[in-house]
Amino acid sequence: MKINPLLFSGVLWLAACQNGEQVQINTLEKEVMMIHDAVMPKMGELVALENTLRKHIAQADSLLKIKPNDATLQQALEQSRFLASQLQEADRSMMEWMHHYNGDSLKKLPPSQAIQALTQEKIKIEQVSDDMLKSIDDTQNFLKQQ
Repeated sequence: MKINPLLFSGVLWLAACQNGEQVQINTLEKEVMMIHDAVMPKMGELVALENTLRKHIAQADSLLKIKPNDATLQQALEQSRFLASQLQEADRSMMEWMHHYNGDSLKKLPPSQAIQALTQEKIKIEQVSDDMLKSIDDTQNFLKQQ
């Protein structure tokens, strides 16, 4: 049997491209999940900080009834409320990302679309991670000063 070298080269090239795309898909999927897995354990800490801030807000609110003109106390209350909203937004963002992420559906897409979709998912989960870590860090720093 005689094999056409040009046809054989084309088949090899096509196989190599598809393999390269699959490697890229696998790499992106692992990166997305690594980011998620690194920040997900922080959810407990985030919720605990939210609870601490709620208590702080209630206490500051009560003290402001006694000292309504205390600017320092008013500023601490405003900062507590702001940080609580940042923590809640970070929590909501993670829950929303997890609700919408569907790795199984991404695997059914054509390779170029899967790469594009996973790249977008990586950007989203990086933002979620950044927001979570920043809100946790900002809250911890604030509470240390109180």
